[in-house]
Amino acid sequence: MAVFAVIPAAPILVAGVDLAETSHAAQMRAAIESCLSTRSEWALPVTQLPPLAGLGGLGIDRGIDTRTNELLEGEEWVQAVSELSAADRAVCESAHPAIAVALLHAHSVGVRIGALAGSESPSSSGAPASNENLLVPIDLSAAASEEAPLAPVPGAAQADERIIAALNAGEPQSVVTAVAAAADVHADLELLDAAAAHMLAHRSSDYSFTTVFDENLHEVRSLCGTGTY
Repeated sequence: MAVFAVIPAAPILVAGVDLAETSHAAQMRAAIESCLSTRSEWALPVTQLPPLAGLGGLGIDRGIDTRTNELLEGEEWVQAVSELSAADRAVCESAHPAIAVALLHAHSVGVRIGALAGSESPSSSGAPASNENLLVPIDLSAAASEEAPLAPVPGAAQADERIIAALNAGEPQSVVTAVAAAADVHADLELLDAAAAHMLAHRSSDYSFTTVFDENLHEVRSLCGTGTY
């Protein structure tokens, strides 16, 4: 029986990103880190990790070198990015942005993250051996209310409800169906879709999910929970 954890993909919950962080957000991050601390290694539902994954796209010079699991900040980060080959740079630019968020959370608590079992990591990467404990960063809709970051989209709040209900339903197929129905509500559920597909292929009868928190952060519903499959 393997385990999985769903965490918010929001970069603002990474330590040190929001200089005006509230105690509420700090408590949410502590809950995320507590979930990650239950295992020494996790796997993201991706085929490979990029050599570097960070927050440069947000103007924050910080990230993880997945070849060494080293945290790079400031000039060290800039230097590492500048030394990437054209091929490695392309891999980094095409990587899902939530990978960096997951890696930074994991580094804070001293755990490692690899790619999913059976996938191939870049030959230059020293990422840990793949395992079946899935870490699944998601963004629910940023357009689910009048006060949300993006203009409201009809049905967005209902799409969020379907995702959460599906996670609690005990059947990965329900998650796949709910993700497909949330295609146009400004949610990022790509990694959840990949994780659910893997769970379906796993054909386990041990699926369960327990919510750790389900709260709004900056008017976006944020979910964290753990389960088995």
